[in-house]
Amino acid sequence: MSIDVITRVAAGPFAAACTLLAVAGVSKIRRPAGTRPAAAALGLPDSRWAVRALGLAEIAAAGAGIAFGRVAAGVVAALYAALVVAAWRLYRRAPDTPCGCIGASTAPASATHVAVNLAAMIVAVLATASGSPLSSVGHDAWLRVAFVGLVGCCAALVVVVIDTLPSLRAAVHEDRTR
Repeated sequence: MSIDVITRVAAGPFAAACTLLAVAGVSKIRRPAGTRPAAAALGLPDSRWAVRALGLAEIAAAGAGIAFGRVAAGVVAALYAALVVAAWRLYRRAPDTPCGCIGASTAPASATHVAVNLAAMIVAVLATASGSPLSSVGHDAWLRVAFVGLVGCCAALVVVVIDTLPSLRAAVHEDRTR
């Protein structure tokens, strides 16, 4: 399989990873209080401004990744690598602390968080070999509209998996123990 095929296949997941990163950044800017406990548990600066600065960095990296690919995709990969480490540390050392990855989310870090961040990091590394993910779709307007729609759906589903699945699992477990 050629690198061109691999980067074309990775374009959609990379765009979804960038979209997820941007959503997380906007959430941190709008509601920094949700991320502060995780930052404190990790020994990182946990002020409102520090969390907002992280959110701004996530938005900037995501926008550059979608617009340019290549080096910007490397920045996205580096951010996701840091998020893999952060999610793993929270999961292992402070399992009841809300991760705050999607701002006001109360879901604690889980193995799913680690896996999602790791997958996003891998597709971002693959995206360093090509330009903007939109360029891989071609020039047909309808294909681009479909691509953007599917990327949005994928990012929304990942948010549901990260943010809602832990609550659903807990509710099912509680129901079974009654």
